[in-house]
Amino acid sequence: MARNAELAALQRELIGLVNKLSSEQERAQDPEVIIALAREITEVTHRATLVGQLLFKQRTAALSGALQKVDEGRAALREAIEEIDRLNGFLRAISRFLTLVDRVIDAAKLI
Repeated sequence: MARNAELAALQRELIGLVNKLSSEQERAQDPEVIIALAREITEVTHRATLVGQLLFKQRTAALSGALQKVDEGRAALREAIEEIDRLNGFLRAISRFLTLVDRVIDAAKLI
């Protein structure tokens, strides 16, 4: 059975996001920001693990559609990371992004 390239790419992206959030956490000075980043690192790591467990699911229209939504949410997440000092906007953006990732996970589970 072949590995799903789209899910593998999503897992790599999530792992990269964990690394980026970890770097931001190291630079942060505000305890609230540090704690919030730690929570988000946990959430993203969890999604990366779930996606990794689904790597051999076949591509379907539902899965492709869910992945497209992640692609659309990526730009907003990048902008929020660049402005991480504005914590509330960042938390809303990552929450929306992870909701989209959850839809991919749900779609893959149903295959």
